[in-house]
Amino acid sequence: MKRENEIWVIGTEPPCPRCHHLSAMVHELASELGLSIRIRHLAYTEAEAMTFATEMRLEPGTAKDVARKGDISIDWSRVYQLAKVPPQAVEEAPEDVCCPSVAPWTPELDEILRPCEERALDLGIMMTPVLVLSGRIFHQGSVPSKEKTRDWLIQVYGEEIERPEGNRLVEVLGPGCANCEKVYQNAFEAVKRLGLDEETRIVKVTDIREFAKRGVSTTPGLVIGGRVVSTGKVLDVARIMEMLKGT
Repeated sequence: MKRENEIWVIGTEPPCPRCHHLSAMVHELASELGLSIRIRHLAYTEAEAMTFATEMRLEPGTAKDVARKGDISIDWSRVYQLAKVPPQAVEEAPEDVCCPSVAPWTPELDEILRPCEERALDLGIMMTPVLVLSGRIFHQGSVPSKEKTRDWLIQVYGEEIERPEGNRLVEVLGPGCANCEKVYQNAFEAVKRLGLDEETRIVKVTDIREFAKRGVSTTPGLVIGGRVVSTGKVLDVARIMEMLKGT
């Protein structure tokens, strides 16, 4: 199945600080390990995520869903404070969003929501953020440590990591916004359609210091073989295919 060759981070859309941090960490580790595998951020309300949860005999949800179902008391005002959400935004926040912001993640967020994480599975809820490697849940409900996540990636994708790198490196530069994610996914599709999977490694670069090194001032940026071929444009699959053919 498709998911067996992918890494999923299932969370909210737009990503909350915890979902965003986990996704960025997975991309960073994949780059460090030289692992070229498709990484996707799925909203827990998307059909694929809901189907997956059902197969696990769970229902997808957030900390708010767990707290509501388990009658768990959470200091939501502190959660919103940590997420740096303005008071007005708190009032307007959707009922199912636990921390509607992409503020920097802090361990305290996980600690406050720990009672929900500990009860989630017993209540039948697959609680965001969820890390899925090759169709298997490895962690849910909080942000795992970088060390644990690295170990899991090596455990599941060891053979891929040990395989010699492809001759071509494709980098998508961006902070993790929707446009950057779109270009990243389109790059995978373009490589697949051209039959270049075995000789191409695709990575997402989220470190803004790297943007400057490559001369990318506007994201998304696309770098093929060390050469910047596009900045500030949401390239479709066909256009990326043309660029790959020309490099």
